[in-house]
Amino acid sequence: MNCLPVHVEPAASTLGATVTDFAATELSDSDFEDLYSAWLEHAVLIMPSQGLSNDEHRSFTRRFGRLERGISRSTTTGFAAISNVTAEGSVAEPESLQARFLVGNTGWHTDSSYKRVSAKASMLASHVAPSSGGDTEWADMRAAHDALSAEDLRGLDGAVAVHSYRYSHAPFGGLEVASEHDLGFLPDVQHPVLRTHPETGRRVLFVGRHASHLIGENFDESRALLQRLTSEGAQQPRLLKHHWNAGDLVIWDNRAVLHRGHPWPEGEARHMVRTTVAGDDPDNEWAAPDELQSAT
Repeated sequence: MNCLPVHVEPAASTLGATVTDFAATELSDSDFEDLYSAWLEHAVLIMPSQGLSNDEHRSFTRRFGRLERGISRSTTTGFAAISNVTAEGSVAEPESLQARFLVGNTGWHTDSSYKRVSAKASMLASHVAPSSGGDTEWADMRAAHDALSAEDLRGLDGAVAVHSYRYSHAPFGGLEVASEHDLGFLPDVQHPVLRTHPETGRRVLFVGRHASHLIGENFDESRALLQRLTSEGAQQPRLLKHHWNAGDLVIWDNRAVLHRGHPWPEGEARHMVRTTVAGDDPDNEWAAPDELQSAT
């Protein structure tokens, strides 16, 4: 069965587009090239009503690159559940570790920036959506870079930030969900605050909640600066928000945007599944092994 031509409708923002008239499971190579080009241009692609199974989700993700493991090197599924639904099928209590860990997602961040090689992309699928709330929002850090003042650009030239799993996750139970063994593979790492996107060449402001402080600068002052840059960068017209329906699929470019989740009514289920595309470094230690890349 041949898929219909891909239709891309840009959002009324500096980022994002909605893609319709196609099925991810039936996308031809030439149409995927068009989709990939649109993704590089818009950084966030919203694909309503795809309704992918986990196997289909994994297979579609692999077209964008290698799968990345989560916070554990022993990950064997390639998936992360972004969910308040317990293994028994009930909604997690607000004070539970599962619910507390999700609260961290409400802060602006880019996935895996606390790793030596940060993530290339994230693909999130909605399986159960609440009646209201639970939106995901993205901020265009390409446009945020372009909006920086000349003074900020001079001050940030050559600046390097420490990105830390412990700093950003500890307040939300992050040290409880990872074993001491796993935490040993998550030391603090360093990334330039101003980066160049490897495929588009656009300059990007690389900040977010995982960025702790600047190397060689006053600790408290540099932490406040990073928080200001994040807050000021994540402003209109550089924002895009999506309200989820079950079956929706979104892929975003972690090299170009920040994202955050929004709260939803307490007691309602929200079950999402995310795959992550590993950064394009041939020696990326967080890229999943070959047997996971092809697993179904």
